[in-house]
Amino acid sequence: MTDFVAKDTFPTEMQPKKLPWIIPCLLGLLSFLVGWLLVIGTSRFDLHVPLIYSGDGLLILAFIKRVMENPWIFHSGMMGAPFGSSLYDYPIPDSGSLLALKVFGLVSGSAGAALNAYYLLGFPLNALAGYFVARTFCVSRPLSFAAGFVFTLLPFHFLRIGHLFYTWYFTAPLFILFAKKIYDGDTGFFTSHHNTPKQLLNAVALLLLSCFGVYYSFFGVLTFLIAGFMRCVRERTVRSAIPCALAVAIITCGVVANVAPNLMDRAEHGQNPEVAQRSPAEAEIYGLKIVQLLLPRPGHRVAPFAKLNSEYSTVAPLVNENVTSSLGLVGSVGFLTLLVVLLAPKTASHRDERAHFLAAVTFVLVLFCTVGGGSALFSVLVSPMIRAWNRVSVFIAFTCICSSMLLVQKLLEWRRMYRRGAPLLSVIAVALCAIAVWDQTTPPCRGCLEADQAQYESDARFVAMIEKASPKTGMVYQLPYMAFPEVPPLNALQSYDQIRGYLQSKWLGWSYGGIKGRPGDLFFRALAAEPLEQQIIVARRIGFSGLYVDRRGYPDHGKAIEAELRRLLGRPPKLVSDNGQQMFFDLTNDGINFIPLPSGLSTQQIIERAGFGLK
Repeated sequence: MTDFVAKDTFPTEMQPKKLPWIIPCLLGLLSFLVGWLLVIGTSRFDLHVPLIYSGDGLLILAFIKRVMENPWIFHSGMMGAPFGSSLYDYPIPDSGSLLALKVFGLVSGSAGAALNAYYLLGFPLNALAGYFVARTFCVSRPLSFAAGFVFTLLPFHFLRIGHLFYTWYFTAPLFILFAKKIYDGDTGFFTSHHNTPKQLLNAVALLLLSCFGVYYSFFGVLTFLIAGFMRCVRERTVRSAIPCALAVAIITCGVVANVAPNLMDRAEHGQNPEVAQRSPAEAEIYGLKIVQLLLPRPGHRVAPFAKLNSEYSTVAPLVNENVTSSLGLVGSVGFLTLLVVLLAPKTASHRDERAHFLAAVTFVLVLFCTVGGGSALFSVLVSPMIRAWNRVSVFIAFTCICSSMLLVQKLLEWRRMYRRGAPLLSVIAVALCAIAVWDQTTPPCRGCLEADQAQYESDARFVAMIEKASPKTGMVYQLPYMAFPEVPPLNALQSYDQIRGYLQSKWLGWSYGGIKGRPGDLFFRALAAEPLEQQIIVARRIGFSGLYVDRRGYPDHGKAIEAELRRLLGRPPKLVSDNGQQMFFDLTNDGINFIPLPSGLSTQQIIERAGFGLK
């Protein structure tokens, strides 16, 4: 059973009537509805409240708000005020996702609604990409429908919402499609058939794919190299690798174009040693683990399966974000099937080239990205900037799901059941979809959504009151000081909790969010080490009209600093949040004698006005 169906098409009797657009349209609609029900459920939900309002989700919301308020994401005057916040030190090579989020945000008028739209639209996008690419592997329409549906319901999709950009993993099947084109010699690049429109179309498509994250682009390049090597071996000529080299060059150019502003800023201002620094050891820490591909997803619906995952994750080392890489039952069957194909190959005249290609791509990716694999050498010898190699799991998942569908076709032919035609295939496809829902997903967490909504609404009311009590050109000085981005929690204050003021604000400037290691951040870092009385004096000099204190950042829940502020200012907090976690002190004596900071001042001029800080 290792040679699948060697024909280019499945038996005619099994093909459904040709309704080419109804099936993908149904798939897209069903994927969206099922995704909605599994994430939100049937209860009423305010779409302007983001589906995630904690951890990295706060950072993503800040990106969305920045790209909505400004021409692009690089600069914000409301974060890191009065110096502003620049992201040139923190590359975000996801211009495709950022553009989509900018459009969603401008249409909806809300960063939260943009996040929700992006995440939920990922379900039909991933499903349709899986469907169409499965069709190119000659999988029948009903089973391609199942392949796309199973693919979009990967545990990865639900467990990665905090890393929002990775939930649009529709690029994985498309990269595999281009790898198959390279293997088949079908790219149009440097072929004897000079099909210029096809060449241009492929080149543009590759450039667009390169705009959805450096990780997926890098894994796509790996699949191209695998396909190019296989073609060279088959054709016995180095010249056949030229299309592969050109495809790799196009992706590389696209990625470089995405980070060109960052590279230009680095050339002008030098490298920031405090931001986005990676260690080769992180390739091991965040590497792919084969056992996690085959384990049931965390929190599985079946208690023994959930216990199995929990027992491994509790005792095993290097368990982190790689818990999201489970293939699910359908994908695991495909993985084991491809392993059989790899270990029991047939002669070139008898083997199925599709299975041969899928097996080679799958296991080279596994060997390269696994802990202690080629990724470790790459991190040491080339660059440690690619560190979370476990994210290749969506590529492996797609090849394995395709393998499972091809296996089903082979079994039906072997048992001579194809004469029952499309109805049988449709029943099997529905069964596979049902298995995916049961095996790969969990019911929506209403408690999580309600907790996030309560926190979101509390922050919104508190910041609205702050803005009402602040002068129109005011800014808010935030305590305790936390650097940005990528810092550990401070007591109970998580990495990006201080960004909530900015997220809920319409016009106020906030001291948090200046990129760490740059002059604005170094100023606030030094100021935070001064006595509280000195901090208030300096904050007033440079135009801060209020002081925002998050109690969670202090071991005594802010009791000591509140007492000190009451003594220095002669009054209690002007405002306290509904949940009691944040308090706001007016630094202007209710607006009297407030002197705003003149606009257009340079960083050095602001520091000179403060009479404190960097020389």
